[in-house]
Amino acid sequence: MNMIRYIPIFLLILFSCSEDLPEDVNNNPLDPNQANENNFSTPALVFYPHEINPLPGNDFTVEVFAMQVDSNAGAHMQIQYDQEKMHVVDFAQGDFYSDASDMLFYFEDDSAAGVIDIYTGYLGVDSAYVSGTGQLATITFNARVDWESVISFTENCRLADPKNNDIEILGFGECAVNAE
Repeated sequence: MNMIRYIPIFLLILFSCSEDLPEDVNNNPLDPNQANENNFSTPALVFYPHEINPLPGNDFTVEVFAMQVDSNAGAHMQIQYDQEKMHVVDFAQGDFYSDASDMLFYFEDDSAAGVIDIYTGYLGVDSAYVSGTGQLATITFNARVDWESVISFTENCRLADPKNNDIEILGFGECAVNAE
């Protein structure tokens, strides 16, 4: 009989704590299943995050990834951004080629044109390569003003295998930047 007295309290607690369950929001651009659902083909070059909301005047970082590549020995990425709305503050090499003893990483920012060129890969070893998904670089920008823009890859990007043959890039991600 003592237990019956606690049932209303238990039910009250149970129903007062219930909230709507979160929806399954899976918008990770590096998730192969999500890419397939969105008809995004791989191998691809993508940004992470694919959407960012920095405050005007603040820095924000975007990572550049190769997604689901096979036998990748090097890459050239050309990235376009609106130089009136943001500028490059810093950049760093990613860890996709971290096992390389001789590594190339060259970064050039043409701030007048709003174009970044990144060259990265193995040097001098014909059989060295990586496969899978990995970080190629990180780029830190500064949001100059309140605006919306997109950081994107140009058609001048290239992935290469150990014999310097092109690896066809089937998908190019973008990063929506909404400074507010």
